[in-house]
Amino acid sequence: MSGIKSQQNHVRQCRPRDRRFDLVQLLGPAPGNAEWEAEKAGWRSFVMGNANSAYRRGTKLRHAWQRGYDGASRSTDAVRLML
Repeated sequence: MSGIKSQQNHVRQCRPRDRRFDLVQLLGPAPGNAEWEAEKAGWRSFVMGNANSAYRRGTKLRHAWQRGYDGASRSTDAVRLML
């Protein structure tokens, strides 16, 4: 009997410790990325036929918008690939 008890104790010690994750925090909204949103807006603007950006000239958001717009213009199927 003493051999069985020692085996049970060994199994109990080898188990991973209980890990608890806060699912609300893990699955919650991620922090926004303004450049990514501006790039998506540029892509959508091309698809909708709007060639004017709402961002000021020379800003990084305007450059991101232009990257999205230019990327959509080079795309073979901009509507299907719209983000």
